[in-house]
Amino acid sequence: MKKTWMIFSTILLCTALMGCGTKEEKDTSNNSAPIEENTDETANDEVNLELADKASEKIKELEEVESATVILTDNNAYVGVVLNKKADGTEIKEGSEELDELYAKIRKELSMTNANVKNVYISINPEFVTRLQDYGEKIEEGKPVEGLFEEFSETVKRVFPDAK
Repeated sequence: MKKTWMIFSTILLCTALMGCGTKEEKDTSNNSAPIEENTDETANDEVNLELADKASEKIKELEEVESATVILTDNNAYVGVVLNKKADGTEIKEGSEELDELYAKIRKELSMTNANVKNVYISINPEFVTRLQDYGEKIEEGKPVEGLFEEFSETVKRVFPDAK
């Protein structure tokens, strides 16, 4: 009887654990951005990709920044930044405290120019900056957003893998 009860308990426990293992975890970090492939918006081609010229200009006013491109989607801002060299000719390094401080300044500028932005993604990666500039030009030219959004989403997912 004791052996039967132990086998039954083990089977029950395994079944419960298998059920829990299929649940998908959600990323609740502050840097997550809700970019989903199969939302109603993407299905209906009503996605809003917007070039934020005012925010770009404010960011360019920062002494560390040579140029900036800002694209908004829903409540998300994607920022591509080209940095100026420092007075001593060196550059701000990826992962440095100096870069973290600059990112904080950029987030502040964005919150002042676009109050509805909840998630801000910033990159100094030259490839991402170039792509963002290309998307900005396409948006300004009034190119159809339907194919552009899919391409933009794929680029964002590569540079910001935590974005959802």
